[in-house]
Amino acid sequence: MERVAALVELAQGGDADAFGQLYERYVDLVYRYVYVRVGSSHLAEDLTSETFIRALRRIDSFSWQGKDIAAWFVTIARNLITDNVKSARFRMEVTTADMIDADRRVEGPENEVLTHLRDTALFEAIKALRPEQGECVVLRFLQGMSLAETALIIGKSEGAVKQLQLRAMRALHRDLKGEMA
Repeated sequence: MERVAALVELAQGGDADAFGQLYERYVDLVYRYVYVRVGSSHLAEDLTSETFIRALRRIDSFSWQGKDIAAWFVTIARNLITDNVKSARFRMEVTTADMIDADRRVEGPENEVLTHLRDTALFEAIKALRPEQGECVVLRFLQGMSLAETALIIGKSEGAVKQLQLRAMRALHRDLKGEMA
């Protein structure tokens, strides 16, 4: 964390290399978060890029609170996803969430195919959750964030995050019963 804090301080001073190192450290985390929320690799790439462009423009407004800057990056991404959903409603776009990774051919052994099917079923089940529950699952388990970090991003107390997580896990268990064996 001390290294990250030093990189943030350097980036706030205008050091492009320091921001580049922050980007390298967190780009995969932000991409995974966005991808699970939007279900499209192309849109996830675009929103991830926009997240870091906005972060670079606003790095001087970031105030260190002793927590990983990942929460700040994910909050920016979350806001971009919300903006995208709102603007998509006006454009009358149809999402292709049913076709996760349809543009990628899966070649290889049966285990790879079965893993892909299981992952697709899990992503679909997560998307079927209430939005707050889905976001909680993504942040806690796919991104590996702590209760405190998740609470900060979602804007709820840690106790509320625990309840969201519990209800989400029960819903996933019910929806995936027998499919994940």
